[in-house]
Amino acid sequence: MSEVQTNLIQAQESLFFLLKEITDKSDEEIKNLSIKFLDQVQKKLSNKSDETLIFESLKEVTHNQPIYINGISYISLCEHHMMPFHGSASIAVFPKKKILGISKFSDLVGHFSNDLTLQEKLTEKIASFIHKTLDADGVFVKMSAKHLCSDLLNSQNSSEEVITTYSTGVYELDFSLRNEALLNFS
Repeated sequence: MSEVQTNLIQAQESLFFLLKEITDKSDEEIKNLSIKFLDQVQKKLSNKSDETLIFESLKEVTHNQPIYINGISYISLCEHHMMPFHGSASIAVFPKKKILGISKFSDLVGHFSNDLTLQEKLTEKIASFIHKTLDADGVFVKMSAKHLCSDLLNSQNSSEEVITTYSTGVYELDFSLRNEALLNFS
């Protein structure tokens, strides 16, 4: 048995005993819940693939105007509380010479969101990776999210939406380009 499997069994047992103390569920329900919960956490956080493989099929382009990709859905886990936050990402790319299939941006957002992270870090990581990999003139990323940790801590129905942005290159320097991107983001 591998060390990961051993640790997973120990975590299931620990979670079982914790839930047994704080809930009134049957032992069978708690056992199943412990297994399902840890299985989901393991699947969400064990994304060990190489993100450079996502962008391996770059295309040379002569297009020299911004490209906007809107409404990429994602779910991630907060590194403070290990609670989910979910929302959408919008990306503006000002290409220099390279671009790739639009679906690859969604793949990249999914890849980087499979981690314990903060929304601010996730936004920066996505923008910086796209900028570096495409050697773009600029990248602007806007992410909006609902944080379940906030909802659980707030006794009233919380409806805050957190918005983060990160810009590189021409988007960092030119406020009018950022405004144009924001107008094009849905």
